[in-house]
Amino acid sequence: MNKKQLRYSRKKVYKALMQTRLRFFLMLMLIVAVPATVVALTEIDNSKEAISVVSGTTMASMLAIGNIEDVPDRDVTGEALSYKVWLIELSQIDDTQPFPKPNASREVGAISLKAGQKPHYFVAHDIPTYDGSGERGDLATSGTNTFVIIMGGVRDQLLNFIENFAGRKFIIIFQECGVNEKYIKGNPCKPMIFSSYNVANNKESRSVTFTFTDRSVNQYYKYTGSLSGVEPALHTAGSSELSFQSGVDTYRIPGGSSTTYAISSFSGLSSNDEGRYITLLGEGVSNAATISEVSGIVLKGGATWTANVGSQIVFRVLDQSTIVEVSRIQTA
Repeated sequence: MNKKQLRYSRKKVYKALMQTRLRFFLMLMLIVAVPATVVALTEIDNSKEAISVVSGTTMASMLAIGNIEDVPDRDVTGEALSYKVWLIELSQIDDTQPFPKPNASREVGAISLKAGQKPHYFVAHDIPTYDGSGERGDLATSGTNTFVIIMGGVRDQLLNFIENFAGRKFIIIFQECGVNEKYIKGNPCKPMIFSSYNVANNKESRSVTFTFTDRSVNQYYKYTGSLSGVEPALHTAGSSELSFQSGVDTYRIPGGSSTTYAISSFSGLSSNDEGRYITLLGEGVSNAATISEVSGIVLKGGATWTANVGSQIVFRVLDQSTIVEVSRIQTA
């Protein structure tokens, strides 16, 4: 057999092999897709599950995903430094309330969420990485920011998150281990987009990597709001004293029953609360409460805050008898 005949023979064998593989693949697709389609059309109770087999996608809320904890080292290689990251999907945000803006100290107050919603956290197995870069173009400077989380293990929660939230928009809040400071990246106009993922289940690693990106020159800020997920406490209308509770960082301030009233004191703090952030949310349509600078309450520039609807003020606990304003939103 000459070389030409040998090459021709090899091509025929390769073609036959590829045709066999194609027929095998098509047969597998028929085995999976046809029964699922029949079930979707004939069994109403199981149609949702059957359709998910055919399409491979379902819709879910962050509530269904829940919090995702870290895993021990035996389930993943690499460093064991766990960093906590909160992800707030845009649909969770109450867009009837103004989104907090950063102050001169690069601090951002509490994000108002819809009723029943709360931030959900992911505990990264390795140190999350943040990279920001920008370049001057012909007309302006464009920037790209990237936030990457490596989650240990290949678990149902992580796979569900990929299937239901790939391409979705988020506000990201992150905190380093052993540090009280929290940082926020993204806002409703420039959110962080869940842009890519990587699932590794091999001899080197069992992990899932999430990548979030946005295109802006805006960098991250310090977040001073609450992430406890505890519902805000309601201040007693007309009371001049704020009563702080353990584990509750947000308080609703309603209007008075007949006249405007001044809040001039507070109670419930101890030395263990030092460094804690407390947020007050105004709800006064009429007869709104006011807070002026008095002994123990320090306001920026000494300016009075009025608890109108949509207003917000954030305090940092200096000690058990002193709270200091961090930021505010003041509506008319």
